[in-house]
Amino acid sequence: MTATLDPPKPAATGLTFEARRALGKRVISSGLLIMLGATSGLQVMGFTVTGFSGLCLLVAPALFLTATSRGDRLIIALSTVAFAGFIVSSQINDLSFFDERVIQWASFAIYFVGITVIAGRDLERLFSLAAGVALGSCLYYLTQGLPFASLSTFEDLWKYAFAPYVTLIGLYVLVRMKVPVQIQAVFLVLLAGASLVLNFRSHALVCLGSAAILLVTWLARENISRFTQFLIVAGVGAGLGTLIPAIARSGIAGEAVKAKTELQDSTGVPAILAGRTESPLSIAAIIDKPIFGWGSADNLTTEVFARGEEFAIAIGFDPNLPFYGFWHLANGATSLHSVLFSSWAEGGVFAAVLPVFLLIAALTVLWNSPRYGIWAAMAVQISVQAGWDLLFSPMSYNLLAAFALLAAVFASRHLTTPGSRRSRDSGSVSETEEVALR
Repeated sequence: MTATLDPPKPAATGLTFEARRALGKRVISSGLLIMLGATSGLQVMGFTVTGFSGLCLLVAPALFLTATSRGDRLIIALSTVAFAGFIVSSQINDLSFFDERVIQWASFAIYFVGITVIAGRDLERLFSLAAGVALGSCLYYLTQGLPFASLSTFEDLWKYAFAPYVTLIGLYVLVRMKVPVQIQAVFLVLLAGASLVLNFRSHALVCLGSAAILLVTWLARENISRFTQFLIVAGVGAGLGTLIPAIARSGIAGEAVKAKTELQDSTGVPAILAGRTESPLSIAAIIDKPIFGWGSADNLTTEVFARGEEFAIAIGFDPNLPFYGFWHLANGATSLHSVLFSSWAEGGVFAAVLPVFLLIAALTVLWNSPRYGIWAAMAVQISVQAGWDLLFSPMSYNLLAAFALLAAVFASRHLTTPGSRRSRDSGSVSETEEVALR
């Protein structure tokens, strides 16, 4: 009797040939996508045109060969409205059509269409591009630096260049290592501590806010309503908003942080403005020309500045503050220090519809963060950082690409069209990714 040997079986912890081949393809694909995103480090024109936007423009026509979702069409339509609003404002206010403010939302649309064509709804592809954009941003600041600023210390580089992008790269590495989302949240808490010591309080708040959302979602495990979860997060946020300034004033985080906090306390800026003094000027400019805007903040009149000062003092600012110095950059340009407010003040209400939508998109992604599985930490961090930048930051290098990534993250899981090609690309979170959230 001849013994029959069973065919060899793969080890329980090993991979079949097909699985290894699929893994190899994924690694190569992710590497190529990171390289594509890293071309954003090649500056072509200011903050609006980069090497990556050129690649996005090349692939953009392919969008007509695929079925687009309602989310895709909505974002493209709002981009068109915002771009048109700036065009009208530029003609009324005698501003060059090629001014970066005028073409910024057209550049955003090119980024969004390119990212949509390249990544579709596949979260792995989408966040690989995000990691590439983050890498490209770091390379840009290493090679080009920051206009009007000397980044001579690590503290300066961290605050003005690296922090948001290193955060995304770190989260991407953790996902690739299959680290659970709750541990990724701990990583964000550690980064927040580092940023606080390095005098970057806003980044610390962003990281802690993201971590709070992720940890509350994980701890709740569907036992608490989402609304209640966000009430808890809001309570945590309010507590952090009190705790972090207290830590800063104590000197534990360093003398530089203490001095800056005491200086901001002395200005009387309401806490809701996050230390920003430019908001009253923005509001005065918007009230004066709400429909078509001023074209450029440099066109604001002395009367608008006077009304801005009156409004600032009315809401609690110290009347003795040097408002002119706060509201102007070193090169003499007027600073509004908010993507949303500057879009409305300069381009009018139509130019502001896209930033307003992006804020809503960010909140929607946060509310539905479990839909992103093991990628939830990156989705949440991108959303919270984008929300902060829309409200409290001026337009800067690669911020348009970051906003386009937020829009793509939103469209990948919201307002989808059943049956389209991109709906079938990772259209649902896998079982493995769901487990990562539990």
